[in-house]
Amino acid sequence: MLSTSATSSAWADNGLNWKNGSDLLAVGLPALAAGAAWGQQDAEGIKQLTLSMASTVGAAELLKRTVKATRPDGSDDKSFPSGHTAVAFAAVRFMDKRYAQQVAPYRPWLYAAAGLTGLARVEADQHYWRDVAAGAVLGWGAATWWAEPIQGGQLTVLPSSRGLAMFWQRAW
Repeated sequence: MLSTSATSSAWADNGLNWKNGSDLLAVGLPALAAGAAWGQQDAEGIKQLTLSMASTVGAAELLKRTVKATRPDGSDDKSFPSGHTAVAFAAVRFMDKRYAQQVAPYRPWLYAAAGLTGLARVEADQHYWRDVAAGAVLGWGAATWWAEPIQGGQLTVLPSSRGLAMFWQRAW
């Protein structure tokens, strides 16, 4: 039988794992989107992703400073909305809209990863579900506003020894 302190420690470790996971997804998904644009030398896509991310982060920070909602763990008053979830959904929506046809086979997995970011923030005791939902809508909306579909070519995502490799082949 675990003691109360051992149980508390296990919960704290679990929360830290969720927090670290959400940090990784909130950085990894935008990095994946940037890699997709960079890999195909899509300067317009890089611009659109930058605008999507900047407006997402800016709006999230403005809301956090205006609403001043206390986090579930009581650490501060910047719970609403979830910035991690916002950037995750902005990155995925950018890829979905900009490279729609090429990303189609991966779409469910990308949105699942963005959703997992929100779940991880709740499990890490950093946000309430309303914070996560607002962040998802914020990020999705910003990328919907800024991103435009690309014409021609094909994006291929393949497993590699270092994770995923993306290749872009232009339609000539």
